[in-house]
Amino acid sequence: MSRVKWQRARQPEQKQQRRQDILDAAAGLFDERGFEGVSLNAIARHAGLAKSNLYRYFGSREEIFLGLLIDDYAEYVDGLDALLGPLVATDDPAAVAAAIASAAAARPRMCALTAVLPGVIEQNLSEDSFLAFKTHVLGVSDRIARLLRVALPSLSIDRAYQFQRYVQALVASLWSMSTVASKFPRVMERPEFSRVCVDFEADLRQSVTAVLRGLLG
Repeated sequence: MSRVKWQRARQPEQKQQRRQDILDAAAGLFDERGFEGVSLNAIARHAGLAKSNLYRYFGSREEIFLGLLIDDYAEYVDGLDALLGPLVATDDPAAVAAAIASAAAARPRMCALTAVLPGVIEQNLSEDSFLAFKTHVLGVSDRIARLLRVALPSLSIDRAYQFQRYVQALVASLWSMSTVASKFPRVMERPEFSRVCVDFEADLRQSVTAVLRGLLG
């Protein structure tokens, strides 16, 4: 099949494959350059498309990044499910916090996108795109809430959703703090700054433990 015919894909499986090609191109560029370093032109070029053809599949650059984030959320929840499996009915906030921190730290792109989600990505969405994304997030939150309550039977359903909002805020802020520090290693390696260095996974684990203990208290 020629490139022209492929770019005019009409069959559902062709459209889905083209959409995945765009996401794969964006993912590779994001992992290499970060959020600010990825343009629509670059995504189109790496996906083998004209920029105008991207709009057949995504309304904006932000919608492409949302597609990546949705995929990363799915992997995160699967990872969390596996880590929480041995913790059924333990009511151990430290162990649950360790599972959450480990699952998040294993997915740096998800953390990076979470850090720019409310202030940048969501600010540049259409209302329909925002609604679709929030509807998807609600489904993810429902699944996480169920997983949490299996491991923490004393955590109420309302507290489970409240807790997830806190975790999102912690991931966003701690990731931003840790990545800024990583750009200036010679500064942050100085002994006088040891107490203000951010270790993303360790600090997330300790913060989440404290939050959980407060919610369960």
